[in-house]
Amino acid sequence: MNSVLYRIILAATLGFAAVTGASAQFAAVDIMGHPIQTKSYTDVKGSAYLYDTWMKGSATTANGITYDGVELMYDQVSDELLFRSENGEAKTFFQPISEFSIRVGKDEVTLKNHVFRKGFTPVDAASPHAFYQVLVDGDTQLLKRTSKKIFEELPYGSATKVKTFQEDTHYYIAQKDKLTKIKTDKRAVLKALNDKEAALETYIKANRLNLKNDEDLIKVIDFYNAAE
Repeated sequence: MNSVLYRIILAATLGFAAVTGASAQFAAVDIMGHPIQTKSYTDVKGSAYLYDTWMKGSATTANGITYDGVELMYDQVSDELLFRSENGEAKTFFQPISEFSIRVGKDEVTLKNHVFRKGFTPVDAASPHAFYQVLVDGDTQLLKRTSKKIFEELPYGSATKVKTFQEDTHYYIAQKDKLTKIKTDKRAVLKALNDKEAALETYIKANRLNLKNDEDLIKVIDFYNAAE
């Protein structure tokens, strides 16, 4: 039996075993990924990742298979999700990932799932396969996209270029998967959601909300979804 056929059969067997238990599931994830070539970020100031350490979470493939309890790391430069194998190796998934979540918090009280999803039609230079953080889910969604790129500059009087990670963050309102890019201010939000403009303006004023703050912006979209 050649090695390619063996890998296909083994992957299928482990994929079936994934539904029978946590240890089998992890083995399935392990075989369904491949090692990545380590990216050279050592000479760049800052971090390429959402979090610098491996974080527990879940990942769902485009065909609906969810792997839970995996250690994940999200590269915001390449917009790529990595997982750590049983032997500590960084890998990428063979199957396209449509959604993933990362658990953040020190205990059960503060634990939150940060959800990232793709499948939205971009309205700017983002890739059609870009991940967006889902801050509010519902008929109207609030999305946040943070990407990073490497910026080089030559400081005055220096012969050596300095590389830093430059972060770029944008917010969107999604309705039926159609995106509207917004600024984080009252005027932009009211314009995007003008069918309930008066109610939203009253709510923002009464609660003294600062829409440059994620938590306050989330409250506004939650209120919009709940308002009749």
